[in-house]
Amino acid sequence: MSAADARKARARTAEPRPVRLCLIGFGSVARAFCALLAQQERALADAHGMRVLVSAVGTRGGSLLAPDGLTAAAVLEAVGDAPAPPQAARPASELLRASGADVLVELTVMEHDFAPVSTGHVLEAFALGMDVLTANKGPIAWNWDRIAEAAKASGRRIRFESTVMDGLPVFSLLELTLPDCRLLGFEAVFNATSNSIIDAMGQGETFADALARMQAAGVAEADPANDVDGWDAAFKAAALANVAMGAGITPAAIARESLRDVAPERIAQARAAGMRLRLVTTVTRGTDGVVRGAVRAAELDVDHPLAALGGDSLGALLHTDLMADVFVAERNGLVPQTAYGVYADLLHLRRER
Repeated sequence: MSAADARKARARTAEPRPVRLCLIGFGSVARAFCALLAQQERALADAHGMRVLVSAVGTRGGSLLAPDGLTAAAVLEAVGDAPAPPQAARPASELLRASGADVLVELTVMEHDFAPVSTGHVLEAFALGMDVLTANKGPIAWNWDRIAEAAKASGRRIRFESTVMDGLPVFSLLELTLPDCRLLGFEAVFNATSNSIIDAMGQGETFADALARMQAAGVAEADPANDVDGWDAAFKAAALANVAMGAGITPAAIARESLRDVAPERIAQARAAGMRLRLVTTVTRGTDGVVRGAVRAAELDVDHPLAALGGDSLGALLHTDLMADVFVAERNGLVPQTAYGVYADLLHLRRER
């Protein structure tokens, strides 16, 4: 019997251990995460020895506090289609203290001024003895050194797979399956909205028309700056470079080119030449040891692995020392895939204990 099979056998015979979660943020990802927990309730108990309960949910518009814990299905039923949980809103610090949770699941969104409010949530959770799961890029992209130091000092753990490419394993790939490999740099297509706009412009639409159509369809945000001005890709580049390369940078250090400045003729000319234009994120370490990154529109040969990443597809070409180049990609990366990344991180927390 393998070690993994032995662990599963022990999990089946032991009483499932309650694991209480405090969810800060209850948007589409949090709801999909709860739906996944409800779907996997039996598997979590049988294969992993876990009984996952939610002891608190908090948003700016409302909260739900149940220190004894509710099943994920019960949480979804209690909130229903309402925009916020049914109880009065509580400050995040108050909710964290009252929750008695084992794990903070931080699923808020970045502030419009890029202030990583979520960093405060993470640090407070560590101080209260909680581990942390997050899909919020802010703490990792802007404050990774501070977060890592606080986690070490408190003896807590943080996982954040969904901060870069939905649920596609990048951090866990490097950590768990490429032992002793150093990440030397990477090239990536990190933003699906920019893919869709480029492809639409390649079919003759103007930038403004393509953007308006995607906003109407809910694909692009009302304020599209994060997507079209390269900020989203810069957040992700900084997060991956900080964790996997010890870069110590922030998104502000990543040079950016906006799609607003890419002429339709350039896209058409690339297609006519048998190439594809993509908004490519490139991160390298210079001979001086400094890690630098840029988000630029680039013409790619059609046989380049990033060239085929259109629509909701994302991918990264990881340059390593021992495994050379490793390419990872996902098709149709949507909310369920982001929720799965959080779910997988929860299982990794269990594995690490």
